[in-house]
Amino acid sequence: MIKRSNFAFLAVLCVFSSQGAFGASLNFGGSFRTEGNLYNKLDLGTGGTTPSKTYLSARALLEPKLIIDDHFTLNSQWSLLTSPNMTPGNNPSGGGLGYGQGGYIFGDPNTASLYLSRAWLEWTSDFGVVRVGRMPVAWGYGLIWDSGNEVWDDFQTTYDRLEYQLHFGHLIGAIAYSKPRKLSTLGNANDQDFYSAYVKYENPEQDVEAGVVFQREVRSSNQGADLMTVANPLNVQYPAGSNFVAPPLGSRAPYALSNNTIDVYFKKTVDAFTFGGEFGWLSGTATDFSSRGAPDNLNALGFMINVTYELHKVKAFIDFLYASGDSNLSDGNLTGFVELNRNRRPGLILGRELLGRYASNTAQMGSPLYYGTPNTFSGVLYLRPGFRFEWSESWASGIEFIYARKAAASAGDPSALGLEIDLGTDHAFYKNFNMGIDLGYLFPGAGLLGAGSSPSGVFAVRTTAALKF
Repeated sequence: MIKRSNFAFLAVLCVFSSQGAFGASLNFGGSFRTEGNLYNKLDLGTGGTTPSKTYLSARALLEPKLIIDDHFTLNSQWSLLTSPNMTPGNNPSGGGLGYGQGGYIFGDPNTASLYLSRAWLEWTSDFGVVRVGRMPVAWGYGLIWDSGNEVWDDFQTTYDRLEYQLHFGHLIGAIAYSKPRKLSTLGNANDQDFYSAYVKYENPEQDVEAGVVFQREVRSSNQGADLMTVANPLNVQYPAGSNFVAPPLGSRAPYALSNNTIDVYFKKTVDAFTFGGEFGWLSGTATDFSSRGAPDNLNALGFMINVTYELHKVKAFIDFLYASGDSNLSDGNLTGFVELNRNRRPGLILGRELLGRYASNTAQMGSPLYYGTPNTFSGVLYLRPGFRFEWSESWASGIEFIYARKAAASAGDPSALGLEIDLGTDHAFYKNFNMGIDLGYLFPGAGLLGAGSSPSGVFAVRTTAALKF
């Protein structure tokens, strides 16, 4: 059902777009995508009751932009149908696919319509650019913040934010105050404040881009006890006030309380090569669920390196990513890099599905960060080379390999998460409409189930269709 407030917003858009006296114009963009997925042996041969999973999902995003005049633009994003939990009925993990940028599962009776996910105003003047509202946040390669604007992105960084930008030629400086979404910590308790400042250099003529950002993240100091007894971001399926006992790993994962984030990135193109990387560092304090006491020190880092070669019909790339883990969550020092953006997920199986002994913990929802014994936060290290060849203007095929390991493991806990091979091909029927098929096979490592295990391989098939407009 469409809420009355949504009707009012649409009415305002229509009124403004129809008033020629104001010189306003309304432009529409967006995308529609659908995918069918089949996975077998998601139980890794352990004899689970539902070792296979099939489902069909779709997502329709509409992005109206109201250009009021040369100075003011009102942007928005709507998800036309949404399954709140994004959960197929036969999901063997028992948890949802994740809270991302909308979408719905075919046959989900809880599907709702017309969800406004973003709305922000941009004011451009001789004194700079002011942006205010619920808006996308992006930075560098998307290690921590990713706007998620690509058709097949599943997660978006969206903040309620007030931002001021000042341009000096190729140099951009900005300051911002942000409030994350209200579900970020405790139900509807909006208890987070982010203060940011960044400097970015963009020079298209020389094909170079770089930037450094500092963000101070502050949360209420009295949240430690509450995080153990009401809904928290690691256990969002529980309603506020349920007084649940957190799952073994979710209860021990560090959650930032009052910390600093510093992130630096660099990107450069030379002839057919593009290379660069991003480095993020978290420091400060975090709530340690295992102790339920005073906050522990937080000192974590993550980085990625990318090299791409693109010439005519050939594209080759290699990604290397590291997000620090913590082999002992009870020593008073937390080193788990908890802010890795979940669009940085490698592969069709390893990154998109939840394997291993903590499959029932929806904290993961398509993240490779949480494998490990109960007192560890594994982090991740992966190497991802790939190759793509365009057979014609409409046909292309590709192959990629993903080798993943835990960044930290306790004594006796195996580190290997596995080797995955993915194959895919797609056909562009029109310039903005394409269909494809992907095949994936995972040779799982013992780190998914624990020492002495011999997990079975996992096979996956995915069909896709996407329309951009």
